Amino acid sequence: MPTYKVRGIDVDFPYEAYDSQLLYMDKVMQSLQEEKNALLESPTGTGKTLCLLCATLAWRKSLGSFTTGLSLKTSDKGKTEISSSQSGASNFPAIVYASRTHSQIRQVIQELKRTSYRPKMTVLGSREQLCINEKVKLLRGKAQTNACRSACRRRAKPKHQCKHFQNVPEYLKHNPNLGEEPVDIEDLVNIGRTAGPCPYYLSKELHKAVDIIFAPYNYLIDRGYRGSLQLSWSNSVLIFDEAHNLEGICADAASFDLPSWLLTACITEVQSVVDLIIVRRNKSNDKSQNPDDFAILKALLLKLEKRIAEVHIESKELGFTKPGPYIFELLAELNITQKTASKLKSIIAEAVTLIEEENQEKSTGTICRLDTIKDILDIVFKDGGNSHAKYYRVHVKEVEAWGANSSKGQVSRTLSWWCFNPGIALEGFAKEGVRSIILTSGTLSPLDSFAEELKLDFPIRLENPHVIGPNQIWAGVVSVGPLGRAFNSSYRTRDTMEYKQELGNAIVNLARIVPDGLLVFFPSYYLLEQSIGCWKSTNNENSASIWERICKHKKPVIEPRESSLFASSIKDYLTKLNDTTASGAVFFAVCRGKVSEGLDFADHAGRAVVITGLPFATSIDPKVRLKREYLDQQSGTQGQSIKVLTGDEWYNQQASRAVNQAVGRVIRHRHDYGAIILCDERFAQPHRQSQFSKWIQPHIKCYSRFGEVVFTLTRFFRDGRTQGSTKLSLLEAENGGNLGEMPSSEHSTDKFHLEKLLQPLPTPVTPNCTSKASSLLETKKGYTSFVEGILPANRSSLSSDRRLTVGCDSSSDTRETILHKRRTVLSQEPDGFDLGDKSKNMLIAPCFTKKRRFIAGEYDLKQYFGNSNDQSSSGSQNSQGDIDLQCKDNVTSQSRNPEFLRQKDNLPTDSTPSTADGTQGSAFLAQVRDKLSAAEYIDFVGYMKALKTKTLKISEVLLSISRLFSGPERLPLLKRFKDYIPAKYHPLYEQYVEGKVD
Repeated sequence: MPTYKVRGIDVDFPYEAYDSQLLYMDKVMQSLQEEKNALLESPTGTGKTLCLLCATLAWRKSLGSFTTGLSLKTSDKGKTEISSSQSGASNFPAIVYASRTHSQIRQVIQELKRTSYRPKMTVLGSREQLCINEKVKLLRGKAQTNACRSACRRRAKPKHQCKHFQNVPEYLKHNPNLGEEPVDIEDLVNIGRTAGPCPYYLSKELHKAVDIIFAPYNYLIDRGYRGSLQLSWSNSVLIFDEAHNLEGICADAASFDLPSWLLTACITEVQSVVDLIIVRRNKSNDKSQNPDDFAILKALLLKLEKRIAEVHIESKELGFTKPGPYIFELLAELNITQKTASKLKSIIAEAVTLIEEENQEKSTGTICRLDTIKDILDIVFKDGGNSHAKYYRVHVKEVEAWGANSSKGQVSRTLSWWCFNPGIALEGFAKEGVRSIILTSGTLSPLDSFAEELKLDFPIRLENPHVIGPNQIWAGVVSVGPLGRAFNSSYRTRDTMEYKQELGNAIVNLARIVPDGLLVFFPSYYLLEQSIGCWKSTNNENSASIWERICKHKKPVIEPRESSLFASSIKDYLTKLNDTTASGAVFFAVCRGKVSEGLDFADHAGRAVVITGLPFATSIDPKVRLKREYLDQQSGTQGQSIKVLTGDEWYNQQASRAVNQAVGRVIRHRHDYGAIILCDERFAQPHRQSQFSKWIQPHIKCYSRFGEVVFTLTRFFRDGRTQGSTKLSLLEAENGGNLGEMPSSEHSTDKFHLEKLLQPLPTPVTPNCTSKASSLLETKKGYTSFVEGILPANRSSLSSDRRLTVGCDSSSDTRETILHKRRTVLSQEPDGFDLGDKSKNMLIAPCFTKKRRFIAGEYDLKQYFGNSNDQSSSGSQNSQGDIDLQCKDNVTSQSRNPEFLRQKDNLPTDSTPSTADGTQGSAFLAQVRDKLSAAEYIDFVGYMKALKTKTLKISEVLLSISRLFSGPERLPLLKRFKDYIPAKYHPLYEQYVEGKVD
């Protein structure tokens, strides 16, 4: 295992590290040594998690050996106390590694297993993930939490007590080395099932004496969870992985919403407690609880309900808004103050306990809502002061009630106290002396606004490059569609029929060009539904709708609004992606939705991502509007000396960050490749591009013509302009190659790793090449051997791969290759728009032994003219009039002969150009270049391309070329061009010519 010296400390790394990985570890080490906060962005696939673990644990090991063993003592009260068995171990800094979801934590622990470091560790999870009690594990949310707490109380009846909870101390006593080898949630659950201890409390007890803790965000952000951790926060290290949503999570954790139906439910619960106490008094003369306390609580909640209902709302859209400190005035009217709040919270806690006991006695899984009021009081009366209220706004909104919790049609009100300073959730760590806070993700850009939002100082920052090469990414701004109409999803144009049809036609084209999986992201569900509705309708009964044309090339899946349907939509996408009768699938999704943030579309699961517009939040949404007003007020009071984020800057950067998240679904590891297609002219603006992640910015090109997009995208996917084939990358992973962050094999409902569920499919090319794979390729991990002619994605020929023996068989009549039971039609380039049914017999693209040469602004059109006599490429046409233009490299004279092509594909005799000699085609090309300007010549190239790819209807192409050749000096070009189009279109072309010739 290689060892690297990073800032004087030896770091063991499981693979040969890239420069970007060494740079990342250097920044982590700097943060830890200098006790400073760090903001580190590194694209997915660059080994971010592995670098973070190795650097952090190497630094920790340099301070002293890792913790071993446990010491258990029983206190005077009979409670077991756990600590490290090593003297002085408690003096070392605690490391808390937090990530957003359980599945992400699972991945991190898999990465830990790859390293040589073995710190004592534990993983904290929710009861939903860890509970093995037969009754409690069936519950969810607060009902499960309350049932668990009741079952663990000593005063609980024996039949309700949890035996697993009681077994925890005994198990730790006999297994003091637990955690010295990496354990994840599944390991803890298996221990519980086989040996008996509760996995949830086992992990909570173990965290008191470990070197590193892995936990979800809420253990650090939520004050209640954080208080349950028995850690010395002073000198500790906090790591937030996947931190791109941290600001929003922090703000939400410090805010509350109290809708009418929830307040009504709380009142009902308090009444049930009063009734329960009265019944107990009458039955057993039990006077341990005073019903008057709960009656007072009920009266307060009723007054609060009445007070909210009395708030005067002038405008339903604007609602009722007051500065943050107004919440104290509102509650003071109910005699709820700093002094009375603590007593009120104790009464609520007592009521919740009684409700839990009653629910357990009756074996009901009813959720206790009353806890919400206690949480609200904790937020409002935080730290016994009110200085934090200046970062808040009070808002009351009125909406029409719906659903099971209220009567449909009635007016419902919600009292909200929104926090607009996310840094509140983290400011406590600075006060407690935390050593370093490291925030990292693949998409943190723009970093300045991220740091300003959290109100923390991040002197150490990094925007790391990707480990992929420039040939593995295509990134472009597509300003116009196939008919030249501008793409702009702003409110001025997004609802017009022309915009939606132009976008649909573009996606038809992209569905043909992009192999395998295609992701299309809309700014909102509204635009997604409106667009698809438009595409499904057709104005002409004789022509297919846009939706039908999309479905002809890729099977569609639409992201549902309802979370409950999300898992089934993913399964649907997987099924359609692996369908042997289709050429892939297209997933229509929404920025900020689950697809844009919770999925890995590696390899062929996501070969391209289309962004159809800027996903701005709804400007009239009260929370968005008030956030912008708050930031503008802050920037006004700070003056020009201090840089403060304005409302407009925040609004724009939130949209940019959502785009970065969606774009990050493709190119998931160093062997992956894909395209980023930005279908909105606003992305061409420099300030928009500056907000993309830095590794993407150099690759972005702006296209003013849709034909150029088709041309370059086709070349990207078909000419082998990518780095490394999918199959080879997976083999390298199996052999210990450094793939960075490859997802684990586990699957969960909150994150799906598509690349583990799907067989990798290399981009189909060159059926006439035969290859012999080594025995390693044939047998490793049960993979089937390579199908003949599968080309590594980073080469234009197989000859340079030392593991493959290559030969070209030009006489082969192979028309298609079956890849892992999937039919992949091999053609030189994909079609753009459809012109009727696609021919089943497509001409074969010969294999390339060298890359075709392309000069900027100049294109070689010889491949479109001539015959085999001058070794130039010949054009041919199938029975549908599609033009297939053969390239000239490594093709035998027989395969280049037009007559041979006609016989092989049953083409009509008039399908080849009438040019008798290739030199005539060259001469014509020279005349075209001479007569046209540079810009016109590029247009001509695009029109020629359109003849083959069907990017435009052939009638439109012929009309455009006839106009291009109009004028007395271009009359010869106008007439001669007829020789280079299929005979069946001669009458149509002559009609255009007659309109141009005097």
